[in-house]
Parts: sequence; structure tokens; C-alpha cells
Amino acid sequence: MVLSTLHTNSATGTVPRLLDMGAEPFLLVSTIEVIVAQRLVRKLIEPKEGYQLTQAEIDQLAGKADLVKVLACLKEEKIVPEDATWPTLTFYRPKPTPDGGEGYSGRRGILEVLTMSHALREMVIKNETAEALNAQARQEGMLTMFEDGLFKAAQGITSIEEVLRAVTE
Repeated sequence: MVLSTLHTNSATGTVPRLLDMGAEPFLLVSTIEVIVAQRLVRKLIEPKEGYQLTQAEIDQLAGKADLVKVLACLKEEKIVPEDATWPTLTFYRPKPTPDGGEGYSGRRGILEVLTMSHALREMVIKNETAEALNAQARQEGMLTMFEDGLFKAAQGITSIEEVLRAVTE
């Protein structure tokens, strides 16, 4: 097992970065099993304020994430009821405390996990772009970091604002 840190903006951006550093494609496809990209978000603490998203906010999020996929994951993991919809989900934001606390404590990772499938390995050999790798990984079910952040925000672990801060830095 080899663990390494590499500066990229996404899991799929790792392969082109390694190629730019001189790694041979045949070595990458024979050795990489999984790539994890992460950003840290602050964790919400009690008390926190619940709210529902407006349609305008949902529309904004839909431009950045596959909301159907995120909601399906939430239902599959039984985090939300089967009849849940984006307008009915409760999200949370920090409620500042009288002692000056910001409503956050600790950190949690939002992740993008790329599992190297046969199709992705073939694409690496053909020197496909990060965008093409990303499209294939998404087709195979990979959640983006932003989508994983929405998944965690829907659980009340963090806020949507915190996710947006982390993925746009």
C-alpha cells in the first residue's frame, strides 16, 4: 500500500498531474486502485438552526451538482425518507452562541473517491483528459466533492455555506 499527498483540485485531476510529473501510463493503470481527493469543512455544533432551501437556492445548487444522484444516495442510506424532495429537506446553519462561538467545532472531510475501473484504466492508457476521466467516473457513480458536501449538509454535519467555502477556495 502506498499513500501520498498530491495537490490537485479533484480525484480525476490526479492522473494527468502524475503524467505531467513523468509517470508512465502503464505504471499508473497497474498500480492505482483508488484516488481520494478531500477538503475539510467545519462541523456544526448545537445549537443549530434548521431551514428549507428556496426554489432559487435549489436551482443554484442544481447548476453545480447532480441533485437527483445526491438525493438517491441519501434515500439509499436511509438518511432521508423515501418521499423526501429537495424542498422538504432540512438543512442547518450555525446559530452563534452568546459567548461568541461561531457554531462550529472540529472538521470533517468532504471526499471525492475515484475507483479505477477497467474503462478508466483504458482511458488513462489513451491519455484522455481529466474532463473525460471525470465524465466516465461520474457515469460510473462517483460523487463530486461538492455532492459529498451536500450529502453531509443534508445530515446536519456541516452547512451548505461551509461546503461552498471549501470547494471554491
